[in-house]
Amino acid sequence: MGDLLIYALVVLLATASGSSTGLGGGVVIKPLFDIVSNAPTATINFYSSLAVFVMAIVALGKQLRQRFKFDVKSLLTISVGSVIGGFIGQRLLRLTVTVMPAAHVKVLQSAMLFIMLVSVLIYNFVKKRLVSFHLKNILVILIVGIGLGTFSVFLGIGGGPINVALTMLLFSFSLREAAVYSVGIIFFSQLTKMVTIAVSPVKPTISLIVAAVVVVAAVTGGFLGTWINRHASCKVLNQIYNILLCALVGVTLFNTFHYAGII
Repeated sequence: MGDLLIYALVVLLATASGSSTGLGGGVVIKPLFDIVSNAPTATINFYSSLAVFVMAIVALGKQLRQRFKFDVKSLLTISVGSVIGGFIGQRLLRLTVTVMPAAHVKVLQSAMLFIMLVSVLIYNFVKKRLVSFHLKNILVILIVGIGLGTFSVFLGIGGGPINVALTMLLFSFSLREAAVYSVGIIFFSQLTKMVTIAVSPVKPTISLIVAAVVVVAAVTGGFLGTWINRHASCKVLNQIYNILLCALVGVTLFNTFHYAGII
């Protein structure tokens, strides 16, 4: 019962913050589940993807009901790229798991995630000094989507932080707008992953009770996070975003050293 409560709280915090700031949730769930759970990498990735997928459905549905205006062409193009990248990322993860010990896979994922989070954090502090773009080239947008989908599914995080940073840079979005587009991209990439898992002959070992807890917490977090995104000021959203990124950098660095046997 204690473990289920911890899972529920982690998913609730992750999906509420993820849907409000565009972090997605997986980037919070993955490193924290790595700490509190001894489950295999494939199992943790599944729970993380399930939570993020459910959160994305709830958050997108609520944003659409509240008449958020999407640039449909750009969203669909980058999302198609994310779907393609999602298949690539899932195949890369399955290949990596077969050729490396599970502990080494966790070290690799944690180290890559740490580098990505530090890069996004640095970008968020210097973005006002950088030139932003209004990207319209469909081919370039598609390639960006493929890269995002591959990276996010391989790490099992949903890709939120890098989605937000790139959409702000490439499309000149505010954090509020970037958060909604990030959730849209996450929906398509994680849909790919869930379909891939469903049709794969090799399934991760999962607990239906844990999965049910994850779904309920993700639904609740999706509603709460969308409300925060619609009602909080951009300044508050940026503060939440930066605080979460700093905390995640610390957690991910700890995980990297822990799995490497240093601490």
